[in-house]
Amino acid sequence: TVESVDEVLGVPLGVGGVPFRTTEVELRDGDVLALYTDGLVEARGVDIDRGVAALRDRLAAANGSLETAADDVLTRLLPEAPTDDAVIVLARIRRATGRS
Repeated sequence: TVESVDEVLGVPLGVGGVPFRTTEVELRDGDVLALYTDGLVEARGVDIDRGVAALRDRLAAANGSLETAADDVLTRLLPEAPTDDAVIVLARIRRATGRS
């Protein structure tokens, strides 16, 4: 199952000196967090919602390692000659063991 965090967008990640909103999301052991840049889902002449839907479909179909899933997403979603940055970071959530 793929779920989105539907929050009002703020300033781009990394921009400093401006106020921003925070959001808390409960993640369970084994969940995968996907962070991506707009260049992965935006394309000239294509509705961004279609790009996000395609990303969700690829993530839902993923099996195997996170590296394989990320490679699959990039291979299937990026045009042959991308015009924008495109990054996806996948992180699997693991329960803390209490050891340091």
